[in-house]
Amino acid sequence: MLDKLYITPRQWLQIARWSIYAALFLFAMMVQTVVLGNRLIFGVHPELIPVVITCVCLREGPERGGLFALLTSLIWCLSGADMGSVSIAVLTIVPVLGALACRTVLANRFAPTLLFCFLTLLGNQGVIFCILLLLGRLAATAFLAQVVPCVLVSVVTMPLFYWLVKTIARIGASYEST
Repeated sequence: MLDKLYITPRQWLQIARWSIYAALFLFAMMVQTVVLGNRLIFGVHPELIPVVITCVCLREGPERGGLFALLTSLIWCLSGADMGSVSIAVLTIVPVLGALACRTVLANRFAPTLLFCFLTLLGNQGVIFCILLLLGRLAATAFLAQVVPCVLVSVVTMPLFYWLVKTIARIGASYEST
């Protein structure tokens, strides 16, 4: 019975990799909500969660990365994020489509990751903006004043998270099948 509970070195490396990804997500969540929660950078609050989710999803592929995107966006929603239920859909669908595009058409490099981080941020902020506009909580002019600067400030953090995710992805890479 106990021989079935044996964890191989490859499985330990997979556990370590996904634990570090989870710690990176929690770190980004804490920085976004606690450190930058009441501070403005160029008049907006940067969004780090979509950048982390997109970088991990594009690095790990549509299956494993999509599961990570779904679970982390669900955790983000359950943490009490404003319009978090909308973020579940956008933060799962756009990175998975990006991972599929990177797997079939594009190379999984820096430029496509930057593009899909931008599209994820724009999609998430755009859908939230449209809902708030329909509810009458925002004016139409707020798109250029709030959404576009938020996306641009947030996408600047992408190289740091891209490098971290690329470094974490090397854990257990020699055991991976291609």
